[in-house]
Amino acid sequence: MTIADLADVLEAEVVCGEEQLGATVTDFAASDLLSDVLSFEKEDYALLTGLTNSQIIRTAEITNACCVVILRDKRPQQAAVVLAERCGIPLLLCPLAMFDACGKLRMYVENH
Repeated sequence: MTIADLADVLEAEVVCGEEQLGATVTDFAASDLLSDVLSFEKEDYALLTGLTNSQIIRTAEITNACCVVILRDKRPQQAAVVLAERCGIPLLLCPLAMFDACGKLRMYVENH
């Protein structure tokens, strides 16, 4: 799955990082607790969260996430967008709740 595929599946809007949409997503993590995300041992994964601050971008950078998806139709803080652009981390906005987004991704992975 690419980040572009992820955006399609989740009906997500790409806020920044369009040049990275062809990158491969190898795994997923969904959490609003950044301390939990910091313990993940994954690379090139999509981080799904309801948080909107710049700490999500820092966490994505530290843990080698390939993109961040903000859920529940929330809007990111401007500092998060600026940092995502600077770090080259695509930032997507998704209208779905975490449960629904995870369900859609599971169905996609099982069928592809």
